[in-house]
Amino acid sequence: MGRVILCVGKEAKQPYLLRSVGMEVSSMEELCYAFYHNAFVMQDELFSPELIRFIGEELGLPERAEYLQRLCESHAGAKDILVAIFCSTDYFSEEEIKSFLRRYDAFYEMSPIERKKWSADRMMKEGKERDAAQIYADLLKTEGIAMLTEKEHGNLLHNLAVAEMHLGSLNTAPGHFREAYELNHSEDSLRQYLIALKLTGQEELLDRELKLVSPRREVLDRMTQELYMARSAAEQTADFQAVEKLRELHENGQILEYYQHADALLEKLKQDYRLQSGSGA
Repeated sequence: MGRVILCVGKEAKQPYLLRSVGMEVSSMEELCYAFYHNAFVMQDELFSPELIRFIGEELGLPERAEYLQRLCESHAGAKDILVAIFCSTDYFSEEEIKSFLRRYDAFYEMSPIERKKWSADRMMKEGKERDAAQIYADLLKTEGIAMLTEKEHGNLLHNLAVAEMHLGSLNTAPGHFREAYELNHSEDSLRQYLIALKLTGQEELLDRELKLVSPRREVLDRMTQELYMARSAAEQTADFQAVEKLRELHENGQILEYYQHADALLEKLKQDYRLQSGSGA
């Protein structure tokens, strides 16, 4: 059953940018939402004088801003400030706030290596595979890795392999999937390992591994389905169709048109790379 939420303060004429998550907020409710879902990566912003000024002046909540200022001056913890922000509105119910606090406490009960893995997992979800892969790789070299169970160790290797596949590191990804499966015994790791072998053209090794690990029929069916779906999705992209057009022109002996299309495709790929890398060169 739904509930009515009465907004407090006013909508800001100039939104406030939460730099750690790249999100703009214009109301206290939006601010609460942002901190509720991103608290672990926004800790430093809680103590920002600019944020307190924004709450007091732009959102028209001077008393709340003064209270937050007093908390900061008394060196209150991040959790106390978060609760003060959540309690500024009716956006979240009491039970939702209690649920958040349980998750918050559980996060800080994690070991340092578990928190770093959590950060890397989040980066993966945000499409920052390169940063995530670096953290996973660094964690595997630390002494703290011994604190993880075999399953947790295997899951970390699995995530590293996923990141590597996204980054095109096809030489190392299959091996990491294999190591992951040996530790976590997860059918997901096994399936991804077999898919990685198929995608990297290691057909002989794939045949040997299929005999060695003897995966269940469901694993093979899922693997086949994922490969089919990936192929179908790839065939819908403009780049794939452009390559197919090149092949057709070459086979038909249309050499002039072939080179014209090749030059155009090459230029497009260069532009795409520049955009992805953030380079203007």
